[in-house]
Amino acid sequence: MAAALVLGALSLGGCKKSTTNSQAPASQQATAKAGFKTAQSVLSTTAPEAQLLLVQTAQVVTATETPVWEYIVGSPKTDKLYAIVVSHGLPQAQEYGAAELGSEWSKVPSADAWKIDSDEALAKARAVYPNAKADTAYAMGMITYIPEAKKKPGSKAMTWFVQFDPQTQGSLPTSTVQVDATTGEASLAK
Repeated sequence: MAAALVLGALSLGGCKKSTTNSQAPASQQATAKAGFKTAQSVLSTTAPEAQLLLVQTAQVVTATETPVWEYIVGSPKTDKLYAIVVSHGLPQAQEYGAAELGSEWSKVPSADAWKIDSDEALAKARAVYPNAKADTAYAMGMITYIPEAKKKPGSKAMTWFVQFDPQTQGSLPTSTVQVDATTGEASLAK
């Protein structure tokens, strides 16, 4: 899903450097935007100008779990990528490799362009996917920018991809719903 898209969209090196912990409060971060604020705090001195490239659930989410969010952010200044996982309000970050975006950094939208948070995107996806119930397991993610040279069919920037448990698909052509992260428009993925 989104992780595969971002790995194809960006030239990533292997994971480097050790994990960094922050002493954030242990409150749970239910939405992606709430978790992103926590994720940004861990890079406040290392890469304060870092821009969001990807957000996704780090694992499948069930009705009894709070989402664990994973972010890939990049520094236009150093062209480095950082992976940050926020679980129960605590961020863990590590250097992730080189972004190799060069002059394309100016095309990466600011976090302000991200209007539809994960909870709203999930609600809109459930409304479009007739087989989704409140307890249907899901995974979701969004890429903010895909370099022109790396775009592939079906890849869309600033679009949430919400994938429900494929066992619920039945006769539907897909179990994935796309939700525009700027307008909230939702539709079954093609």
